[in-house]
Amino acid sequence: MTRDPALVAESRALKAALDRFPTLAALRAAPEYPALRARLAALLGTVRRHAPPAAPAPPADPARVRAVHWNIEHGNWYAQVEDALLRHPALAGADLVMLNEIDFGMARAANRDVTGDLVAALGLHGVWAPLFLETTVGRDDDPVTAAGRDNEEALFGLAILARWPIGEVRVLELPSPEALQFDLERMAGRHIALIAEVLRPGAPFVAVSAHLEVHRTRADRARQVRVLMQALAGERRPVILAGDFNSHTFDRGLWHSPITGGASLLVWPGPWLRRRLLWPDRGPFRETLFDVLRAHGFAWEPWVDRAPTLRLRLERLDEVRALPAALRRRAAPLLRWAERRGALRLDWFAGRGWSHAHAAPGAHGRTVEGLDGPGRASDHAPIVAEFAGPAATSG
Repeated sequence: MTRDPALVAESRALKAALDRFPTLAALRAAPEYPALRARLAALLGTVRRHAPPAAPAPPADPARVRAVHWNIEHGNWYAQVEDALLRHPALAGADLVMLNEIDFGMARAANRDVTGDLVAALGLHGVWAPLFLETTVGRDDDPVTAAGRDNEEALFGLAILARWPIGEVRVLELPSPEALQFDLERMAGRHIALIAEVLRPGAPFVAVSAHLEVHRTRADRARQVRVLMQALAGERRPVILAGDFNSHTFDRGLWHSPITGGASLLVWPGPWLRRRLLWPDRGPFRETLFDVLRAHGFAWEPWVDRAPTLRLRLERLDEVRALPAALRRRAAPLLRWAERRGALRLDWFAGRGWSHAHAAPGAHGRTVEGLDGPGRASDHAPIVAEFAGPAATSG
């Protein structure tokens, strides 16, 4: 990729400025905050478009849209992601690829423009928008894949790739736990939904990629979806919504969260726990974001097979990290047992305006196994779906 020296310089200058403040409250109290806020808004408000090297081939079935959603863990294992999207029989040849956690100039992903590289490899149109400016090389496994490099643009975002040209694009800001993400994770920014008009000839539609927050409550995630639904209220074209909804069913960030969450993983009977974690749209602990989706005409059942898309790794949870080291060591066997029970359905397709909206559950979507886990393409499994509606024309 060809770097923009001014963009790299601005990202690094903002990082240096933000590093001086230990908390978001301290940053917002500083006299230079209005100027820093304006610069950060300009950096995070820029959408990057990518054109394919040649016109994409026509779809295999003009009456259907074959879609992939995948949280690719930043592109830390980029070669595996690209190979899967090019060659895996369930993923190759998709008409629409919707990606969460996709980096631009982060050392953990070899400072790639991950979206641009995938556009070139897959031969699709692409659009990317940032959520956050990262002021560190990341968390968890990220320092390992960063391999001692520094970040360049240091941005982290969402992407949509499509067989057809992408028209109007909107970046919708969602309510976000900005203080927690700045104070704990050292990221400056906010959650967004990336809303793109896909100019399928004769049958255009709208694609929406969203990555909901993970650190707070079910009500917070429902609030994010409610803002998104309000933005789509006047949309009459079919809509494909996909994302990592972080639908884990736990209310984190409350004083009792570690107790109630830990108790569920440790003492609930296995069948009850599996039902809760793989059917988070139902039951007394359901994620109410699904109630919001249903109220606005969206369906998701035809595109979900109830397989897990993420296997819990307790060492990544702040609640576990907060335990004294001696207690973690003594509890290690119990924690490993609880971890094996933590198979979560976090990733979803939802649709409105498609003829499959009343199809049998799971009839038109599935989870692709074997690509997720430590050292593999991502910590999340990709999901695939097929959307039927008006056929594309050759015009």
